[in-house]
Amino acid sequence: MGHKKRKKAAKQTLTMTIVVVAALAALIVLACSRVFVIRDVMVVGNRNLLREEVVTQSGVEIGDNLLSISSSQLRRNLEQNRYIEYIGHDFDYRGTLTLRINERLGMAAVYDLGYYYVLDMAGMVLECAGSAYPTGVAGPKVAGFTIEPNSRITVGAELPVHDRGQLEAMKLVLEELDTINMLGRTSELNIKNTENMYIITSEGAKIVLGDTSSMRTKLLIAREVLSMRKEAGDLMGAKIDVSNGYNAHYIPAALPTVTPVPTATPTIGPPATPEP
Repeated sequence: MGHKKRKKAAKQTLTMTIVVVAALAALIVLACSRVFVIRDVMVVGNRNLLREEVVTQSGVEIGDNLLSISSSQLRRNLEQNRYIEYIGHDFDYRGTLTLRINERLGMAAVYDLGYYYVLDMAGMVLECAGSAYPTGVAGPKVAGFTIEPNSRITVGAELPVHDRGQLEAMKLVLEELDTINMLGRTSELNIKNTENMYIITSEGAKIVLGDTSSMRTKLLIAREVLSMRKEAGDLMGAKIDVSNGYNAHYIPAALPTVTPVPTATPTIGPPATPEP
């Protein structure tokens, strides 16, 4: 008899435990559904893209539960647009989901086999502009890339270069040009030899950069020389060598012609007769 009572009590305890656990689970689910509901979406990092465009691309809607959204899903959705690089996301107590992105911008152009391609800072191919030079590119034409043999340039993929050091050098120079507001003043960047790079300015001056060391200092020195020589109007074809990283060597397009100074020519004749 006692055994049956104990068995019955155990069943009642188990049933009560199950009920309590189920109730707690329901409360947790209910609490989570309210705490993690998305009430607003912000976008950080967009420059030309509208917030609405990015939010639509993400697939997130107001009222969604954050727990049903993963970083991998957000990355997949957002990066279907090749102008968007997903960085991460945050969520605060007010229910605001913040999408952090990097908007890829056309910072340079490269020419290959009759076509111009627009590149972002890191060498992602954003579009093929055809045979005409692309408009709206913030920076220079980049020359000297060694394209990987038997490869093709594909929109939405990284430029297939044989030497990744060229891409890294391009990124560094473009970043520093942008930082000191010289990007729009640069018409060409040559990275064929990353130990002896140079740029051509919109005024037609050649700035010899050398390797990637002290790049910002080199460009600041060059900018100062450009500013000083601009009024003289002799930048076209001039060369400014800042490769040593601490001063500039300026060579004008045409060296000044030295005009010889005329001198008196002695008269040759019979010797003078001395006076008596």
